[in-house]
Amino acid sequence: IVAEKTGYPVDMLNLSMDLEGDLGIDSIKRVEILAAVEERAAGLPKIDRSAMSALHTLGEIVAYLKGNDLEGNDLQGNAPQEKKKSLNHASAPSPEAITAQAPTHANPALGRYRLERIPAPATGMALPGLIGAGELCILGDAVIGTALAAELKARGVNAVSSETQPTDARAVVYLGGLRDIADEAEAIAVNREAFAIARTLAKQLDSQAGLFVTVQDTGGHFGMAAMDERRAWLSGLPALVKTAALEWPQATLKAIDLECAGRDSKVLAKRLADELLEGGGEIEVMLSADGGRHTLRSVAEAVVAGSPVINAGDVVLVSGGARGVTAGCVIEWARHSRANFVLLGRTALHDEPACCQGISDDAGLKRVLLEQARATGQAPTPAQLQAQVRDVQSGREIRATLAAIAATGAKARYDAVNVSDAEGLQSLLQDVRSSWGPVRGLVHAAGVLADKRIGEKTDAMFDAVFDTKVQGLRALLAATRDEPLNLLAVFSSVSARCGNTGQADYAMANEILAKVTASQARTRPGLIAKSFGWGPWEGGMVTPHLRERFAALGVPMIGLHEGARMFANEMAGAQTDQIELVLGGEPRAEALLFEGASARVQSLEISVNRQSHGYLEGHAIHGQPVLPLVLAAEWLGRAARSFRPGLPLASVHDIKVLKGIRLGGFENGGDRFTIEATPLPSTHGAQMQMRICDANGHSNYSARVELLPEPRVASPTVGTLTLEPWSGAPLYQDLLFHRGEFELIERLDGISDHGISATLRGVSHAGWKGESWQLDVAALDAGLQLAVLFGQRMLGGPNLPTGIDQIRAYGLPTSEGLISATAFRRKLGPSALTTDIVFTDASGRCVAELLGVHNHALA
Repeated sequence: IVAEKTGYPVDMLNLSMDLEGDLGIDSIKRVEILAAVEERAAGLPKIDRSAMSALHTLGEIVAYLKGNDLEGNDLQGNAPQEKKKSLNHASAPSPEAITAQAPTHANPALGRYRLERIPAPATGMALPGLIGAGELCILGDAVIGTALAAELKARGVNAVSSETQPTDARAVVYLGGLRDIADEAEAIAVNREAFAIARTLAKQLDSQAGLFVTVQDTGGHFGMAAMDERRAWLSGLPALVKTAALEWPQATLKAIDLECAGRDSKVLAKRLADELLEGGGEIEVMLSADGGRHTLRSVAEAVVAGSPVINAGDVVLVSGGARGVTAGCVIEWARHSRANFVLLGRTALHDEPACCQGISDDAGLKRVLLEQARATGQAPTPAQLQAQVRDVQSGREIRATLAAIAATGAKARYDAVNVSDAEGLQSLLQDVRSSWGPVRGLVHAAGVLADKRIGEKTDAMFDAVFDTKVQGLRALLAATRDEPLNLLAVFSSVSARCGNTGQADYAMANEILAKVTASQARTRPGLIAKSFGWGPWEGGMVTPHLRERFAALGVPMIGLHEGARMFANEMAGAQTDQIELVLGGEPRAEALLFEGASARVQSLEISVNRQSHGYLEGHAIHGQPVLPLVLAAEWLGRAARSFRPGLPLASVHDIKVLKGIRLGGFENGGDRFTIEATPLPSTHGAQMQMRICDANGHSNYSARVELLPEPRVASPTVGTLTLEPWSGAPLYQDLLFHRGEFELIERLDGISDHGISATLRGVSHAGWKGESWQLDVAALDAGLQLAVLFGQRMLGGPNLPTGIDQIRAYGLPTSEGLISATAFRRKLGPSALTTDIVFTDASGRCVAELLGVHNHALA
């Protein structure tokens, strides 16, 4: 099977060969091979592909298939549990399991997504793993680190500023991105330092909870506005964090851009401490010097036709443009521009061996080249043979690209030069200028991959991937510094926007390319700049099996012709201010995640005491404050919004009181709760199953939260009522336990056996300040008070709300004035009552609905 799938002759293979090092078999090809093994050897034990990913040689795979692990233990159910865990802890579930668990997305379509900054009000919630956990290690900047450690200690966090990283650390805040930067080289070094820290952390966080936060100063806006252009070169940190979030499903990750603006270290430390302990679940957060808090989202917007950037005869330098998808894009662009293209690549172009003439398939080329080598007494290794085949295939592809460009009426030449070779580039450009004239366009598309998880990636792998992109762009910009450039374009990847398992270096490099490109546009007058964050392309290493997995995850593949048209259209597009783009499927962190997509649980913590939630004094039973049901729903909605920035809260479903919360620490130390969110399948917006649990992990409340791209349009499902005047006892003296700031019913307007109506105070009118409300909790709690009063009439005595089927929100700001509410009877039983409650503001707009409010009689 290995011979068939790789083209190596069987007699060239032996069991000691390393899959990757000797045979060049990557993770995709491995899946293809194992699928074929399962098909042909039905009698073998079911293959656990997560365990197989830990095997390196053909011999180890054979031993595994015989039923033994690397230590000779029987894997048919008798191996010690600890050894099974050691083999599997950092591995993926099977592709079948992932496909079964993955969210389904109907008819995924290709799109164009621009990046924009949006407000992100703080949630008042802390990152888990800070309070009451182990030691938090602060690295990267001794001055700010010392101030931050002191600030956090004062707030109950066991934090220490250190110059070195303990090997067993499980919680790290890296401040290296805040340091003063003398030049580009120092900025680039920050990325390597951060990666080294993450690689050490991976030993702990691959399989257990922990925390990793990076902090940088790129203007407090992640390079989306003017800043020191040198700092753009340290912009890879968020991509590292987002990749780590995919590889470490139990860890907490965040990337912060803190605008220093010359402020004192204590001021910066307080702002950082506020973010860590009161910010929220956004993985990317911008903290500007004016106090603003923002995050990023991608917005779909079609390209608009404009004027071409490059015209006939203009010289365009393209790195990596002679082969693959870049070549396809250049060919399509050439049809419209008739420009002169200088294509750069690493492959030296020379005549192929005569024995290869007329042979096109990989296996055939390996066969004839091996026969020729053996005829001359040589015995090449599989890697050497593969290199020869690759050389032949590359040469053919380069010649085909040159011919295709020439056929469009444009001109093209190919030059073998390393894009990181500054002297080689300068020499080449002198020749280009003398032959064709000055360079008007620069496209940097060169790149290599060496996919490995963060903890497994070597320095050599990182350098090969990172430097080709980053040092390559740096050398190209230096070489064209004096050229009259009209265009700068870089081929990036959706992995820069979302992260991607195994591609931390690639994602970081592409994120830097995007930010440096934007910086260049601001410093070079008249320059049009574009960063293309491509999704996955058809062809190449995309096997039918991988294509099925992409389809199951809702990820559309970019066809070569369609992608080439998207590129050419952008080269003549009118939206010249839109620099950082994603082309392909909607950029979603889970879209490219084949490992743990459904297993990741996001969480935040919230502390409640008199100082933080003083208004709860009025919601007490027998003198002890009790958490209101609708405040629990507010917490869930607020957390969900921060986990999915840019999606408004639409509704909270199936809100259940599993165990009511009595705030025993309200006056003394406070009570701390964890809010957890597990993603659910969704074809539109996002849905999460959420819960609130106490410090011991016991569930108190649960609900399903729905977020939609646009606020829901109000359409109340109930009509009007005929009511009698209220003639009952005083509300807050006799009938309701609520006191103080929870005396929210301004006027009870009427009641009957069909419902009840009142005028209420909302959070603004009641003076509940200092929180970024998703719901008007005061008005909603007053609505539940109405349900209790109605229940007293219909059930004959005391009752309490025990659950709500659905809270509908309509994206409106909390009302400054009074709010009207009507509760409609839906169902009445011997000991239970169900109502629907509709809330309207002074203008008659429906601002919220509580549907299916369940009240039960108390003994």
